[in-house]
Amino acid sequence: MPPLIAGVTLAVRKWGEGWGGWIGGFPWVAGPISFFIALEHGAGFAASTINSALLGSVGTMLFALVYATVSSRLSWLPTVLISYVAFFIVALLSLGQSISIAFGVGLNLVVLTAVLYFFPKPKGKADFRKQPGYDIPLRMLAATFFVVAVTQAADYLGPTWSGLLTPFPIMTSTLAVFTHSQQGSDAAIRILYGLLLAGYGFVAFLVGVAWLVPQMPIGAAYGLLTIATMVINGITVRLIR
Repeated sequence: MPPLIAGVTLAVRKWGEGWGGWIGGFPWVAGPISFFIALEHGAGFAASTINSALLGSVGTMLFALVYATVSSRLSWLPTVLISYVAFFIVALLSLGQSISIAFGVGLNLVVLTAVLYFFPKPKGKADFRKQPGYDIPLRMLAATFFVVAVTQAADYLGPTWSGLLTPFPIMTSTLAVFTHSQQGSDAAIRILYGLLLAGYGFVAFLVGVAWLVPQMPIGAAYGLLTIATMVINGITVRLIR
């Protein structure tokens, strides 16, 4: 996790918020969480989390939409707290809901497309500020803490909450908060839009965990899903702002 968050941060600095967000939208966080859940609890347990994970991913989409909408009015702390509330409202409403994989995929595609269509547009150029030396180490520490916490929580929460928390906006909130605090709301909006563009590949990744992981060796399954996600997300490259 630490090298991943560092790499995404450097990508943002080199190619801009849109490209950096798109790269960060790959399942760099949910993938390792799901992978270690499969190793520790078995392929069947990992697959059983996907129905809930598809509902949780809707919460992540709304997190990004709320953050982008509120960020122009508030500083990063109240913005991220309000956005987390949006995620957990979806998570709580999802408890006890039994959905099929097909319904979950359809719901994700409809919500993701609608969110991208209505997503706020940045009003100007991002404010360029030199990042402090502790910026990347602090991002690495924050993201890794969340990954460890969510993975360990699977021992106590069971497949439903484990699934809901698999798409918890760890990478999303880390990039949004640091970008918002250092470069302003417009930069945060661009990076969140890029993150959402990678959501189609993320949905495919979740479906693949449900279908492939129980059928083949765990390492090979997740490796194949990573490649498939990259191929699918390549289609959205031209939409980067």
